[in-house]
Amino acid sequence: MSFKLDSELNENQIESDVASYLGYVTPLWSRRFRLISVDEQTTGADKLFRRFIPIYLQFKVSQGLNPKANILERYRKYPLANIIKYRKRNELGGNPILYFQLRRMANRATDFQHNILFRLNNQPNQFALYIAPLTLELDEYEKLMNQDWYRRFLPYEPFNSRNSEIFDSSFGRSFDLGTNPFLRHHISIPPHKITNTHKHHYSYSKSGGNVAWHGGETLENDYRLSNQISKILNYANERKDFGINQRSYINFINEFERKNSVFYNDEYDSNENPFERIFEFTRKLKAEHQIHTMFLSYYEK
Repeated sequence: MSFKLDSELNENQIESDVASYLGYVTPLWSRRFRLISVDEQTTGADKLFRRFIPIYLQFKVSQGLNPKANILERYRKYPLANIIKYRKRNELGGNPILYFQLRRMANRATDFQHNILFRLNNQPNQFALYIAPLTLELDEYEKLMNQDWYRRFLPYEPFNSRNSEIFDSSFGRSFDLGTNPFLRHHISIPPHKITNTHKHHYSYSKSGGNVAWHGGETLENDYRLSNQISKILNYANERKDFGINQRSYINFINEFERKNSVFYNDEYDSNENPFERIFEFTRKLKAEHQIHTMFLSYYEK
């Protein structure tokens, strides 16, 4: 077996499949929480959210390393070999070891995508997550989407076609999300520090545990996607005043752009439609930095 193990998946496929799955993980009769794909939404915005939690997603492909590969092959790929050394030194293990590298700075960008994600991750009111599958194999990945036969008849995609309704009952949430095989089979790591280079990696075991940041830090938490979504829902369920409101979010956008120079924009026009302002920001996050935005919204029946 070679030292570097390439994935059979790609980012666009992962984004599409996760979107499809979020669209049918819950019963259609649920009417309390709603996931809104903001960078795709164009109409009816005033009816979609009053208070909400922004969730920023960046999809990654997991690559693999064989820790038992011969020394010569490791030497040829020295930076990646350091991942194995670090994990062995810290007793993190994994065979294969899965990892992804940070994205290079975009052509017109003024900062790394990682740093933008980091500054967007203001928990518990805003969440930013890298999402990557815990497999390299296409067959294994697709099998995880077919755990329940009846779900195949509900091909809704909240990123593109509709809002995804989230079941509210404790049992339903725990069963559908916390123990859901497909969601558990994705790592979902929040960016945890600023960097001045893209030459860093997150690594993890195939089970989603033993997460490490290279260079030089182990991260103690359950970073599987099932746990992260349940965490967000639990917070939202505990408080009626969860998240932020429309005006607060626009203020956040203005301050965020001013401090981070994220986009090449003229100054914000205060007379601009507030929904258009939100959509403009989230569309540019996606177009320029491949960061997808969803809102978890609370609404009464």
